[in-house]
Amino acid sequence: MSSFAMFLLEGGVDVAVAVDFAGITSLLEEETARYSCGEYIYKVSAGKGTLGKRWDLVVNAVDPNMEGQPLFPLGRIEIEPMGAGEVNLRVPPRIEQRVLGEDAADWDGKLFGSFVTQLLNSLHSRQLIDLPCLLPTA
Repeated sequence: MSSFAMFLLEGGVDVAVAVDFAGITSLLEEETARYSCGEYIYKVSAGKGTLGKRWDLVVNAVDPNMEGQPLFPLGRIEIEPMGAGEVNLRVPPRIEQRVLGEDAADWDGKLFGSFVTQLLNSLHSRQLIDLPCLLPTA
C-alpha cells in the first residue's frame, strides 16, 4: 500500500460531496462497479442506517474467479445529508474500522486504501469534490 493510502486510512476521510442524498446511491453504484485492485473487485452493501438520515455502507472485496465465495469485508463508509444538494462522506479512521466484529482494515489495507483513493478520484473527476490532482491508487 502506498504511504499516501496508509495516511488516508490512518486518519480517515471526511469530505463534503456536491450531490443530493437520494443521488449518492446511484453514483456509488455506477462508479464502484469499475473499481478493482489486483484480481479483486468491490461490492458495496448496506450496513446500518436510518432511512433518509444516515447510511453506513460496508465495502467488500470479491474475487470474481471464485464465484459463490463469501465477500471479504474491508471497511465502512458513512454518508449523511448536509443540506440541499450536499452530503458528507466519511471513511472512519483505521482504528474505528470494525466490520462484523473484526478489524477490517487489517485484513488487507492495500485493498481498502485502493478503494478509498479510487472513490476520491471518481468524485474529483465528476467535479463533486476538489483535489489538487488524482491520487495514486496502488
